[in-house]
Amino acid sequence: MESSKKYDLSGVHGAEVFRDLAEGLKVKLTNGAVGKIVGNPRDGAFLLIQIVEHPTDPSRIGEEEAVFYPDVQEVTDPD
Repeated sequence: MESSKKYDLSGVHGAEVFRDLAEGLKVKLTNGAVGKIVGNPRDGAFLLIQIVEHPTDPSRIGEEEAVFYPDVQEVTDPD
């Protein structure tokens, strides 16, 4: 899974990029899990994701979770 340079979450504009992420993109979390964005209220506060990979708890796959900007390590290219 390659990181997409199109979605740079670092620097002064990282929060703006986070706010505008589209449904369907995948994000890698700081805990190593990967989730597909299923909802984005575009308020910059959080994303609703569905867990598609989890390194320590595979039973979480399929669960939905709200994640915040500091929880997201990078945006990955969708399949």
